[in-house]
Amino acid sequence: MPRERRATVVPRAAACLLAGLLMPVAVRAADDDIIVEPDAANAADSRGAHLIDLGSNFDANLFDQRGNGWVIRGGGPGAAADAQPASPAVGRGRDLGLKRLERIETACGVTEEQRRVLLLAIESDVRRFAAEIEAVRGKYAGRQINMNDQAGQREWNAFQQDIRRCRERLQDLFDGGSLFATVLVSTLDPGQRECLAAETAARRSFHWRVMVLEMVAKLDDSLGFDQEQHDVVVKELLAKEPALRVDAEPLERDDANLQRNLVLMVLAGADQRQLRSALSEPQWRTLSQLMNQGRAMRSWIEQQGVLEGKP
Repeated sequence: MPRERRATVVPRAAACLLAGLLMPVAVRAADDDIIVEPDAANAADSRGAHLIDLGSNFDANLFDQRGNGWVIRGGGPGAAADAQPASPAVGRGRDLGLKRLERIETACGVTEEQRRVLLLAIESDVRRFAAEIEAVRGKYAGRQINMNDQAGQREWNAFQQDIRRCRERLQDLFDGGSLFATVLVSTLDPGQRECLAAETAARRSFHWRVMVLEMVAKLDDSLGFDQEQHDVVVKELLAKEPALRVDAEPLERDDANLQRNLVLMVLAGADQRQLRSALSEPQWRTLSQLMNQGRAMRSWIEQQGVLEGKP
């Protein structure tokens, strides 16, 4: 295998020119940057054309890239369709399924027969997922585009849309509608289901409380809350606990920018009269502006896969 190379971050202005990204303006720089690895950066021909092989970049953008970021790896001119490695979809799906099963076993315990049934359901969901991904992946095998022309940029945008849909499919692999979710309900007995529900609720509340306390402390620094004001804001946020996805990847769930926007979005849906009565007029004006920013980020937040549904 080739050695891992250090990536070069293309500045935002150059990235937009290169890729024609259709990304929200308010997202953090790390989410709308394009990471260009040396092989791809050096793939320009003597005429200055930037040829990108979409097939060799499909797996990297689906399985390796977090959030809404994009990476361009080697595989420019001369990349052959038959050089595309086997898809990691099956392996990645199994890993996610086994992690979820491990949490269930820890929370409520399962018998060997229950574990066997759940493993079969995981395998079925993974195989179906892999077939769906492979159908999309096959569209780009050996497909090269020139990022210097409009046609190439349109294809890159279409590629991005396909990757986003595949990312969402990966996030929702074992959620409602999956065979695993259906079998889980019928396989666990009532006591196990109650125990699992309690563990899930406790885990979600723990993550949300940690997030709230950390973000409100940062608001304290800029708005100068007294203890009573701090307590009011925390109370309102805890009362509006969103449906955090407890099986989310830690790197996604613990992103500081995502946390900030999520907390502000939830605060925007809290009791505004209660908040306003507790704050001074300057504090309220500033917090209102911040909450509007959080509210405007709803679509982006939901795309990150940290929520099971709309909060």
